[in-house]
Amino acid sequence: MQRYLGRHAAHGLRSFCMLAEKQLPSGLRQSKSVIVTLQSASEQLKPSEARRGEKSVGVGDRGAGLVYRDGRPASSAALDSRERQADFPREGVWVLKIQPPLDVSSDSAGGIGRITPATLLLSDKKWNFVRFVREEDEGHFPLLRCALSADRQVAYRFAEEVEDNGQKLRVFTDILPDKAIAGW
Repeated sequence: MQRYLGRHAAHGLRSFCMLAEKQLPSGLRQSKSVIVTLQSASEQLKPSEARRGEKSVGVGDRGAGLVYRDGRPASSAALDSRERQADFPREGVWVLKIQPPLDVSSDSAGGIGRITPATLLLSDKKWNFVRFVREEDEGHFPLLRCALSADRQVAYRFAEEVEDNGQKLRVFTDILPDKAIAGW
C-alpha cells in the first residue's frame, strides 16, 4: 500500500478536507476501490423488519447499542439535519474515516446476549459526512478488512461521492493518506 502526503500537510496544517485534482496521488483513480450505495444514516439505524417469529431489532436495541472509538452515533434527528444541509455529490476527493464498532456487548463480558453487529461508521473529519455500512451492504467486507488491518482498527482512505444510478461513495482501498492528513 502507498501513503500520500497532501500539500497542506507538508505545511503543518491538519484541517485537510478536500484535495484539488492536481494534488491527488498519482494512480489513485486507477487503484483498487469499492463502491458503497449511500443511504440515510437514520434509515440504517432504524429497526430491521421482523422475520416470522422474531421481534424487530434496531441498532440501539442491542445491549448498550453501537459504540465506536469516537463514541455513540448521534440521534437520528441530528443525523437527518446534517444530511439535509449537505450538498450531493460533494466535489473532489477527501479523507474518509472507517470505524468498526467496539464490542461492549454482554458476550464480550462473558454473558449471554446478542453479538455486536459489524456495522461500520464512515465519517469525514468535520462530521459533515456520516454514514453506516451494515454487514449485508455491498462493499462492507473490503472496508471492514481495511479497518481491522489498521492501527487501533480505524482506517483512513481517500473517497469521493459519485452519482451512478443513485448516490454512491467510491472508497480507494489501496492508497493510504499520510498520517499528517489522517489520524484524527
